[in-house]
Amino acid sequence: GVYRMDVGGAAFHTQREVLQSHGGMLSAMVCEDFSHDVEGDGYAFLDRDPTWFSLVLHFLRTGNALVPADAAGRWSLYREAQYYSLEGLCW
Repeated sequence: GVYRMDVGGAAFHTQREVLQSHGGMLSAMVCEDFSHDVEGDGYAFLDRDPTWFSLVLHFLRTGNALVPADAAGRWSLYREAQYYSLEGLCW
């Protein structure tokens, strides 16, 4: 089914299977055994930067990383990949 997230104030929707595709924290978050706070509006809140989450979600959907050209952007994406425990995105 569709999983709804509020990442730093931005709404994201994706299939649970996408979030489970590469393991890591997001996979655990959508697992039935994991008790993650879902707000009254049905969104799971993640206090992270939505700029980088769109790139994380792209990786989960396609298996390909869209890596920013600038060093600061690459470092930010790497930090997010570590936070979400996505080994494949930690080039």
